[in-house]
Amino acid sequence: MVSGYRMDRMGEARLCVLCRTRPVDERWRPFCGERCRNEDLARWADGRYSAPGDPEPPESASDTSDSNDLDPD
Repeated sequence: MVSGYRMDRMGEARLCVLCRTRPVDERWRPFCGERCRNEDLARWADGRYSAPGDPEPPESASDTSDSNDLDPD
C-alpha cells in the first residue's frame, strides 16, 4: 500500500475519527495525521471526553473533615 491509506470494503478510504474530512493514515490510525491525534489527546486531557461509569456518591459533611489525616493526635 503506497499511499498509507486503508480502504474499506467498498473501495472508499476510511475517514479520520476526529475531523471526518481526510482519510485515515495507517501511521496515525484512526486519525489522518499527528494534528488530529494530538487534538484528540488534548480533549481527553482537558476532560472534554468522559467514559461512562457508575456515578460517584456525593461527599457528606463528615467526609470533608480532616478524616484523611494519618496522625491520630
